Amino acid sequence: GGIWYVKNSNPMEPATENTGEAAQPSVALPATDSAGTQETVVTSDAKEIIVEASEFKFVPATLKLTKGEAVKLVLKNTGKMPHDFVIDELGVRTKVINGGDEDIIEFTPQQAGTFEYYCSVGKHRALGMKGLLTVE
Repeated sequence: GGIWYVKNSNPMEPATENTGEAAQPSVALPATDSAGTQETVVTSDAKEIIVEASEFKFVPATLKLTKGEAVKLVLKNTGKMPHDFVIDELGVRTKVINGGDEDIIEFTPQQAGTFEYYCSVGKHRALGMKGLLTVE
């Protein structure tokens, strides 16, 4: 784990990185706890999507998102076994949660395409616990 310090001449304005493009407000801030686990702190109103995870399936099994649009994904574990939600190419990962629990992450897809999402617990992915996300 580590601590990040950002120096900003005006504490009332958010720090921005000069990339030559118009600055866009940040919608999620990564936070790392003492175990080194990264979680996303929700900081804005984003398009909310609820995904239910249960034994070896996600509902819905397909998602459509818009490139550049902030998304608040609520993963609800309606099963009995632990599950998570992962999209490797977009760097999206919830916590592994037990039955009856939920985890919320926020992200903004920055590339168009079709991506597989899946549960990374045990052999859940091989048993069919996956879906497709299309970003247009």
